[in-house]
Amino acid sequence: MPPVISTILYILLFILCLSILIMIHELGHFTAAKIFKVYVMEYSIGFGPALIHKKRKTGETYFSLRIIPFGGYVSMYGEGVELPNGQQIDESRSLEKAKAWKRAIILVAGVTMNTVLALHLFFIKNVACSDKQLYLRNMAISEGSKAEEAGLKTLDIIALDDEVAANKDEWYVEDNKTYYLLDNAATVKYADATTETVYAFIDTKDIKDFKNIQMNRFIVLFSQATGEGTLKVDYSKQIPYNSKFLSVTIDFKTVTKFNEEGNKGIEFESHPITINRVEGELEDFGYSLYLQVNKPLPFFKAIGQAFVDFGESSTLIFRALGTLFTKDTWNSLGGIVAIGFESTSVLQNLGIGKYIYLWGALSVNLAIINLLPFPGLDGYQLLVLAVESITKKKIPNKVKTIVSIVGLGLLFTFMIVLVVKDIITYLF
Repeated sequence: MPPVISTILYILLFILCLSILIMIHELGHFTAAKIFKVYVMEYSIGFGPALIHKKRKTGETYFSLRIIPFGGYVSMYGEGVELPNGQQIDESRSLEKAKAWKRAIILVAGVTMNTVLALHLFFIKNVACSDKQLYLRNMAISEGSKAEEAGLKTLDIIALDDEVAANKDEWYVEDNKTYYLLDNAATVKYADATTETVYAFIDTKDIKDFKNIQMNRFIVLFSQATGEGTLKVDYSKQIPYNSKFLSVTIDFKTVTKFNEEGNKGIEFESHPITINRVEGELEDFGYSLYLQVNKPLPFFKAIGQAFVDFGESSTLIFRALGTLFTKDTWNSLGGIVAIGFESTSVLQNLGIGKYIYLWGALSVNLAIINLLPFPGLDGYQLLVLAVESITKKKIPNKVKTIVSIVGLGLLFTFMIVLVVKDIITYLF
């Protein structure tokens, strides 16, 4: 398939999946409103000019598909939206006239539907798809290889980072760390018989799929920083494979004993391996990342695992929200463009199971974010409802409208900032 055609198909698939998430969310509000006889003027997927704007002859709700597919809404009588000219609707069908508990159900119905959708997606992934998992710390060793001769065995646990270095400064990378330290005293041998002591890392950003997972493809070498004091990595001086060096000797340390209280008492076995440079690459020395393939789960186990997946996804988003304004979280934060690129990458490299899981996790994220008490989100409407119910006083519509407009403005500004950040990150 030509790259242009496949790119268009991936974009359309992304828009379809995103639209389903939004459609399901708004369907929750719509269905609950209909159950409680609240008048629904419009059910819309997307914003901006309408591509489709129709209603059934005997119906009262317009169903719209709008040109900007990254959102949606359900417009109900009594939430600050004016009725069309000449239209008369009994005030008992207004959202504001509905009892507080009914309004609360209508407001949380969208989040509930996203939760249900996420659980279904997790279940489908677990019951219908095999699951592949790469283990960075476990290894698969080929028979008769240099790695086996050095004493490495399949499923051995490799020592990384602070278990290898005596000082954190020797290996720490501040921004989006993708490097994991293997050896802080590896030895590079050059053609003129000179040697250099270097740092050897695994570069995880290059691990994009479950193919070609030999360790030699992911090892990167950096020179040591010069100067007095503790040795550190000089990340500006990576040693390229197409340079003149002949080989590198790396001491692969395997953990033989763990200690839960820090790294005190951890014991290692050393396995020095000399890896030759062959035509600008390191030779395959028989060490691959361990790939575990799990078959689809039985029906009832798949149900249980779906709830586990839901809990893990929820925990991740809460952790991200808790560290939202830290540098590391901001660097990893992405908007709609990032979701498009990353979801496509997951489908291309990790398969349909991981793709379904990703959209389940995104549905969880949409549910949790919508519960935040920020103007423009469902959580804010619930907060207003709670305050009015407790105080028995109605907040003026003008105040609520102004706060909502300001909140939506801030949300859209934040979205635009993320889009610009994504474009810079992914395109430039």
